Amino acid sequence: MTIPAPHQTGRVRSRLLDRVQSLLDRAEAVFYLVVALFLLVAGVLVIAGTVGDLVSGLGEDPLLTVALNLVEESLLLVIVGELLFTLRLVLTGGVLSGEPFLLIGLVATVRRVVVVTAEVESYPDGGRELTNFLLELALLAALTIAFAVALYLLRRAPGLDPRSDSTS
Repeated sequence: MTIPAPHQTGRVRSRLLDRVQSLLDRAEAVFYLVVALFLLVAGVLVIAGTVGDLVSGLGEDPLLTVALNLVEESLLLVIVGELLFTLRLVLTGGVLSGEPFLLIGLVATVRRVVVVTAEVESYPDGGRELTNFLLELALLAALTIAFAVALYLLRRAPGLDPRSDSTS
């Protein structure tokens, strides 16, 4: 029985690690592709539901309600689109950037502001509900400012802007 030389054992181990790494990379890509497919289906369902709500709401609901619903669903589509964009970045470059997540958070916050302000007519003139509404609106405003500042700082940081061309 011969014992392999140390340099041969290292090469075998290195090839094994390379194969395991390659298998894990492929599995990760498959998972991301499945998530992207689910997001595409969700986007199509949101579009179909929005068109259906728009058609049925035009004859039944006030125009402002229909318009607010359309804005809310459009912002949801922006969120789905940003998630798909982020997945594409990960799949093509393998690098995960913080900017798409900040944009998703900003859009989600604005979407919630639209919903909350659309509901303001149903609140009484005072009391606990109005206080809760104003508190939620203030927190959403603070969150919007925080997301905007974070995006600004991220874009100003040297070498971190994903929109810049690294070849220049």
